[in-house]
Amino acid sequence: MTLVFSLCWAVLFFLGGSGAWADQPGGACATCHSFLGGELARPVERWKGSIHRQNDITCDLCHGGNPDVELGNITKLPENEFSEKMAQAMSKSSGFVGIPAGKAMFDMCGQCHDNSVARYAGSLMGRAFLEGKGGPSCVTCHNAHNNIIPEVPKVCASCHKDTSGFDQIDPMNVTEATINNLSRIRVELAEKKAKGKRPLLPELPEELGSYQVGLIAFGAVLILFLIGCLVYVILEKRR
Repeated sequence: MTLVFSLCWAVLFFLGGSGAWADQPGGACATCHSFLGGELARPVERWKGSIHRQNDITCDLCHGGNPDVELGNITKLPENEFSEKMAQAMSKSSGFVGIPAGKAMFDMCGQCHDNSVARYAGSLMGRAFLEGKGGPSCVTCHNAHNNIIPEVPKVCASCHKDTSGFDQIDPMNVTEATINNLSRIRVELAEKKAKGKRPLLPELPEELGSYQVGLIAFGAVLILFLIGCLVYVILEKRR
């Protein structure tokens, strides 16, 4: 393993540019990973286009370690100095934790997203993850480095074959009540599909007041009237 690392380092040493790795965003962590290339560089590239990068959430805030290790021109570092600086950046004394897992991941994400993490930790899926029973973690749906707001139910299809009705529930807080509600939604969807009919008019949200419903109805009538006038004018021109 040491021989492979030495060979890789030697190749990168001779191929690297003299100043290409200086002052990269993310400090020593990003600079070193980018320099090493391949799979080790991919997290940095994904992070650079993420919402975390836009908000200056750097590697050490999630993985620990010391991003302030002075690297200088990394392409000119002898192998022993390179290894020494890498050890400094990733030392336990600097709080390096590597890849957080289990409750440590929830604690890490909770530093910024405490309300969301608390809701998810109390859900059926969150508890399944914490108890090691196969539930999805935060990064399963949000990605680890190129963080996203997942599109429901598209993202759910990676674990669930049937995602019907998922867009009508709260995926962050799945409880027994949610399961019962999902069953009701699916029965209604199945009944509509069996009838092969869709309602003539869409159902209006219950929170709309009578005044708002009246305005919507008036607007619909006005639109129909204007369409009628347009059709009349077109027909008259054809005579």
